Amino acid sequence: MSKDFQKQTYIVDDQLADTLTWLCHHQDCYERFEYDAVAEQLTVFHANGADIIRKGDYLTAQYGILITAHNFAG
Repeated sequence: MSKDFQKQTYIVDDQLADTLTWLCHHQDCYERFEYDAVAEQLTVFHANGADIIRKGDYLTAQYGILITAHNFAG
C-alpha cells in the first residue's frame, strides 16, 4: 500500500525516509528538523517548541503548525 504524503495527517512508522518525505510535503507547518544519526533521533522544531518524533506518533499539519501526539500504548 502506498502512502499519501499530501495528506494533512501521518502516523510515524519505522520508515524514516517516509517520515522525512511527509515533512518535506508540509514545510509550512514547522521551522526545521534535525536528525541525530548516532542516537537515531528525529527532532522537529515548530511554533510550539520542539518534539522528538517516534514510531507510532500521530502528526498533523491541519492547523498551519505541526501538532504531534505521542502513542504511549506501544
